Amino acid sequence: IEIPLRHRYQNGPGLEVMIATHNKQSIEKAVELMNELNFNPSDGCIHFAQLYGMSDNLTFTLGKHGYNAFKYLPYGQVHEVMPYLLRRAQENGDMLGNSGSEISLLQKELKNRFLGK
Repeated sequence: IEIPLRHRYQNGPGLEVMIATHNKQSIEKAVELMNELNFNPSDGCIHFAQLYGMSDNLTFTLGKHGYNAFKYLPYGQVHEVMPYLLRRAQENGDMLGNSGSEISLLQKELKNRFLGK
């Protein structure tokens, strides 16, 4: 994350950076570095992305704070897509441990919406 962001800072426009991760610490590091380098959260050349249906709490928080946040959805025939999704699940096994915290965040959000907060 650091090398492309520093390159973008030193060389100006011409490089777009997509930070595609479900890892909260990696996102926090990227945001801290963006702040250190005085990048605007909505800089049109720096983007964050997560798989559709995964780590929604990270994507929504980034978007709420003005960062370019995207969801991506792999498509194709099942025999083409499943190996990719299985690799992502294996790589992000630690994310499954966060499902309890994500559920509590969803419950809190639902409560806020029903109570009009």
